Amino acid sequence: MPITKSAKKALKQSDKKHSRNEHFKDLYRETRKAFEKAISTKNLEEAKTVLTKLHSNIDKLSKKNIIHKNNGSRKKSKFALILKGLEMSLKA
Repeated sequence: MPITKSAKKALKQSDKKHSRNEHFKDLYRETRKAFEKAISTKNLEEAKTVLTKLHSNIDKLSKKNIIHKNNGSRKKSKFALILKGLEMSLKA
């Protein structure tokens, strides 16, 4: 446990930041799972709408420095590629 006043304040700030970061990570996880569900059911229209929400959440994580911007770009690219694969498989 912190003893000094500054250590107590630092702990409080750390807990607050951790809580905020977990909130945004949870939003990302929920939208990712919804996207994966839409892909597994081969629902193209739903997957497209969820993908835009997913990109938005990834951008928020990057902007708030919860994840690195390159990590966010890599995730967005990966999900776009998955959607593209679904589109190609439904055309064939």
